[in-house]
Amino acid sequence: MKKLLVVLLALTCLSALSFADGVTVGMDFARSQFSVAGQVTPAGGTAGDIVQGALDPTADFPSNQQRIDVQLAWSSDHAAINLTGYIGHTNAQPLEFVNAYGTLKLVPDMFKLIIGRVAGDGFDAFRWDSAHPIHDVDNSSVGRFAGWGIIADLAPKDSGLEVALFAKDGDAAAVVPNAVSLPIMQSLDNYGIGASYTLPNLVTIQAGSQAMGTVVAPFVDGAAKRNIFAGVKLLAVPNLSLFDSFFYRGFDLPTALTIYSDELAASYTMGPLTAIIAVLYSSDNTLGTSSVATGLQIFPEVYYNLGAITVGLYAGYQMASIQGISNNGSTIDVEPYVKLNDFGLRISFHYQSTTLVGATNATSTWEIPILIDWGF
Repeated sequence: MKKLLVVLLALTCLSALSFADGVTVGMDFARSQFSVAGQVTPAGGTAGDIVQGALDPTADFPSNQQRIDVQLAWSSDHAAINLTGYIGHTNAQPLEFVNAYGTLKLVPDMFKLIIGRVAGDGFDAFRWDSAHPIHDVDNSSVGRFAGWGIIADLAPKDSGLEVALFAKDGDAAAVVPNAVSLPIMQSLDNYGIGASYTLPNLVTIQAGSQAMGTVVAPFVDGAAKRNIFAGVKLLAVPNLSLFDSFFYRGFDLPTALTIYSDELAASYTMGPLTAIIAVLYSSDNTLGTSSVATGLQIFPEVYYNLGAITVGLYAGYQMASIQGISNNGSTIDVEPYVKLNDFGLRISFHYQSTTLVGATNATSTWEIPILIDWGF
């Protein structure tokens, strides 16, 4: 009885907060996925057992990251607070607050400071990704500010201009074990800056530089960390979304070790029909100038909204080659799906075939994932 009273009291408080001025309470299924069945067939071998569970056999998105998100946010004319927690079996704690930051609106509608942890999807003012509903593609998360620190954001209302500086901390222990701070010159390596300008209904341009913590798929991360990035997004054509995102790494190194990657992504809507494509091309010479690695990735998708349901087809092709190696592997994806629109419930059949390095045999994988993205 006591537990029931506690639950009822909590629900009453949440209901009251939902209607309070400046307060937002929400929950959503986020990346909740369950693989009804799946199987991996090894190269030249016999298929293993058919399995089910949380981990999808393809190790593709959402890739064992299913969770429920909870959010509590408060905002006023001068300040705001955001708490976002993930509840999922892969989190270090039953409830992990991935976002825990405050915002000081020092000049309302113009300049603000974000202070704390911004890790749940990060500060994405300069990060662009494709319009794929599930398998969205970004250029190695370039432009995303994530981690502990302070973000100073200048964005005058209706000006089309945004400039942000990210002073990141929390990385000291990765450089010096058990350290809580770094000399200022070392700490500067963690800084990020970005700027964008939008001409309404015409174009958005952006540029910046940051320390990257992600790898350039499908390559092993090299020594070059700091990047410069730039992007152009076309806004002039109705129903068309088109952007190009580019980054370059290696100018901060004494040797000629460079990595660059470019993403071209587009989506076009014609009534109930939507077509999407993302193309990425990457080059990495951190293995040496005689072993330059290149990669090509193509991800088309088309879906049709029938009202109560949406039917779609996703596909993908990824190829990597290293100079002097004729076959360094490729991956093909095919995934037809059906979605119940009112419930955010999606079921698909996902097939993936991957060739091995220097081999003609392929590893094939199939799965039947159910995914839900409903929330409030």
